[in-house]
Amino acid sequence: MKTLAPLLFKAWRESRGRFLLGAALLAAICVLAVFGRASLMKVFVPDEAFVGSPYVGYIYQLVYGGPARGLFVITAIVLALGGLQRERLHRTAGFTLALPASRALLVGVQALLGLGQIAALSALPLLLLTVCSLLAHVSYPLGQMARFSLLWFAGGAAFFAVGFLAATLLRSEYAALAVSFVFMICYPIAVLFPPLNRYPLNVHHIMSGLAMPYFDAHTALLVGAPPWALLASMLAVAGALIVLAAQITKYRDYS
Repeated sequence: MKTLAPLLFKAWRESRGRFLLGAALLAAICVLAVFGRASLMKVFVPDEAFVGSPYVGYIYQLVYGGPARGLFVITAIVLALGGLQRERLHRTAGFTLALPASRALLVGVQALLGLGQIAALSALPLLLLTVCSLLAHVSYPLGQMARFSLLWFAGGAAFFAVGFLAATLLRSEYAALAVSFVFMICYPIAVLFPPLNRYPLNVHHIMSGLAMPYFDAHTALLVGAPPWALLASMLAVAGALIVLAAQITKYRDYS
């Protein structure tokens, strides 16, 4: 425990700029979505686009199924960058490796903080939309926001783990970022073709509910029980990628 707190603080110092920037941009979209709805609804929700509440459909289009979700995914990938590869470039890896902590612990702390940041970002729309909607005298179902937060966390963890592994494998953090972005763009295309298209493998769709059995596109609402098995599988894959990154770190030369 004496080692864990300083390592968490160190990891926070390294990632706080990226986290706060992502949180600020995500917050700006949520706040603007509510208080700028008079103009934005004409763009994001054409007349009779949804059977249910136009405001619910609008928030889905702009936040949970639109730009805010895309920003969240990008932030999750960016948060995965750094670690010993970045320190090697700045010639500080030797100092970090000399600390009384194993390499597995160093990787674990970075991953733990990153997943905590993703959890906070996935819950941010819930908090802001609840408060702003009350102030603006409009309503979006709290249960829907909570369930979308869960979907976002699982999807964000998966994208974070991909970026985390890329940042471990590649010496350049820019190369790791490029590879992660290529994966984010090409992976959904790849799962459109057989035999992959038989399975719910598109993380973007899982997060937004698009074309999924637990989402009603006519009302823009999640229906039925959350896809617990699917979410557990995503988190298990994310955990496996992080463990693989830790194993690679164990034997890598950072001199």
